[in-house]
Amino acid sequence: MAVTDPGAGNERTALAWQRTALALVAGSAILSRLTFERLGAVALASVILAAPMGLWVFVESRGRYAHDAGINRRPQSRGGRAPLTLTIATLIVGFTELLALLVA
Repeated sequence: MAVTDPGAGNERTALAWQRTALALVAGSAILSRLTFERLGAVALASVILAAPMGLWVFVESRGRYAHDAGINRRPQSRGGRAPLTLTIATLIVGFTELLALLVA
């Protein structure tokens, strides 16, 4: 019988959140670069809005991991802010791409 590390699930979850946040930042930057000629400032606005949201989720996931691991305690729960932020940022990127397809 294998013994599992009780902290491994927490670490995997934190890493998944960080990968998702970084993929959103990279995706918004790539999308902005590819659609800038067609959309101009709208493409730039997309990355200006989505990238900080993704970076905030990245920092938040590190803080959540530290809290759950007992390294750094927080005074209160963050609720559903990180999923909401990722959803909004993903919608911004998605609507920008949809607009780029409609303009073409």
